[in-house]
Amino acid sequence: MLRRKTQRSRKHLSQIPAGSLIDIEIVMPASRKRVRTEFIGVLEDQYIILNYPNPKRLGAAADYVKTGTEIIVRALPEDSDGQIIAFKENIKAISNHPARLIFLYYPHEVQTYQLRAQTRVPALIPAILQLSDYNEVGVIKDISLSGMMFDIQKEHLPDDLESENCEVLIEGKDDNASAIKGKVCRIIESAEGNVSLGIQVVGPDTTIKAVLKDYLIDLSILSDEGEG
Repeated sequence: MLRRKTQRSRKHLSQIPAGSLIDIEIVMPASRKRVRTEFIGVLEDQYIILNYPNPKRLGAAADYVKTGTEIIVRALPEDSDGQIIAFKENIKAISNHPARLIFLYYPHEVQTYQLRAQTRVPALIPAILQLSDYNEVGVIKDISLSGMMFDIQKEHLPDDLESENCEVLIEGKDDNASAIKGKVCRIIESAEGNVSLGIQVVGPDTTIKAVLKDYLIDLSILSDEGEG
């Protein structure tokens, strides 16, 4: 599980660098929308400033990016050793000039979560499975610091994959691809014609951390009811 520490001092906000990518979740009456945007900065005890997300990614949620809407913010700063910083607050104001920005009320509470090696984060990340003589496109369905579940079409799967060394190529931000070295440790076939490959990461987890920083998806680490 995710290990939670609640920090009422809010000191962890200073660990989020200006310009870094963060994950925001827009809370709407019947659903939620998650998008990435840039963290602009903090004016202590007054407000948090975020860049306005790309309207194309917001879709219908753009109508709810307005004063009073609740926003959940999640950040994974560099050199944080897998520590996720999260808080939720309401939108205080939206500015249009000189730049389109979101101002959030200064949070009353900031929570930090340490991502353990065995934590599986649900995902939907397109990637390429690369073997010595075989490449195939698939989807990472979940990912942790120590491994991942990689889905691929059964008809494209070569024989005797178990214990095979591999690389998983993931496109990151700025079109930079990440190559994660691993070993196939489990093969699960489904009735729909798909195969899920359990892949164990071999070597340092720095590349996995970079992927988590880029995607930061489906980390349900805040709830309306205080967990404890």
